[in-house]
Amino acid sequence: MSRLFIVLSLIAALFVMGCGEAAKAPAAPAKAAEAASVADMAKAAKVELVKFDEVNKIVGNGVYDKTRGTLIDARPAKVFAASHIPTAFLLSDTAIAEYWPAFEKLGLAKDAYIVTYCGGVKCEKSLIVAKHLKEQGYTNVKMYLDGMPDWQTKNYGEITIDTAKKFFDNGKAVFIDARPAKIFAKGSIPGSISIPDTEWATAKVNLPADKEALYIPYCGGFKCEKSHFVAEQMFKLGYKNVQVYAGGVPEWQAAGYPLAPAGKVAAPAEAPKAAAPAATGGLPQGDEPGIISTAYFMSTVADPAKRPADVTIVDVRNANELTDGVFPGSINISSKETANGCPAFTAKLPKTGYVIFHCASGGRAMEVYDFLKDTCKLPDMSRFYFLDAYVNCSGGKCTAK
Repeated sequence: MSRLFIVLSLIAALFVMGCGEAAKAPAAPAKAAEAASVADMAKAAKVELVKFDEVNKIVGNGVYDKTRGTLIDARPAKVFAASHIPTAFLLSDTAIAEYWPAFEKLGLAKDAYIVTYCGGVKCEKSLIVAKHLKEQGYTNVKMYLDGMPDWQTKNYGEITIDTAKKFFDNGKAVFIDARPAKIFAKGSIPGSISIPDTEWATAKVNLPADKEALYIPYCGGFKCEKSHFVAEQMFKLGYKNVQVYAGGVPEWQAAGYPLAPAGKVAAPAEAPKAAAPAATGGLPQGDEPGIISTAYFMSTVADPAKRPADVTIVDVRNANELTDGVFPGSINISSKETANGCPAFTAKLPKTGYVIFHCASGGRAMEVYDFLKDTCKLPDMSRFYFLDAYVNCSGGKCTAK
């Protein structure tokens, strides 16, 4: 009897426990861990962040001086050429080995002050380069996380000779010679306006009234600060697109490009008007083949109700960057997947219609476009475009500018 009592007691206890467990509410699913931001990743890597004012001190008078610090642009070469922070050097995150020898020629000490930057707060390129520099023994490496989007709203930029020549050829910029008038008269980039830095107070009246046009100041080369002074003053006056051609007359002349002889230079009365976007492959494009018109993208493609049925937006950002928003109806294929090779990457793309790649600032989208064109050598590249613009997503919505 005692044994039976014990057995029955145990059964009863187990029954009660089972009912108790069954009565409990099911455990709530664990909250998905939030994706780490680039700022969080920089903190984990012990890379300090700096702001505009600190970077502006490094730029100084626009002539590189390693005692102030060294700026490193981690974006692709084509993006760097189009506009970068003055005095910056290129060390693209996807081609570090290619640009490393040029970086080493700077002769920086291991404790030299170095600041990397790229396309804004969601761009990892500057962190990748900063971590590489630290791995190579550089101990004073920081990041300008706000990057080029922040800089271009607060100061002028700088371009390479290739970009300067492109704008010279297409007539879409006003060149400004910041050297003394007597030197200007001896020979200058054809079509330039003479605005000597030392005569700024009186010469500035010769500037065109259009503050939206592109202006390219230049002077006597990389060690000449005159063009930087004029550029900074123009920016303060409200000229929004000022890009110094730092190589100036010496580099221009060494490349065999033309100089206007004395007495042959005339200042244009008005800034050149922007040409309407050309159409190729059926979609309006920007200044170069493959670049989709930002105005067309925002007015038509970004709106699902207006987007043509044969157009697909491919967001090449990383998954952790999508939490703030995406363009409705877009698909996500990270640019990192190009590492898997052409067949694997192209298999994920639409087989027909137009494809427009975008990222946060244009760099990765351009890399994907070039990957398909140069590495995969797709025969139908007229179907593909990329958005060369800064994309800002917040509150679930995205805009491009």
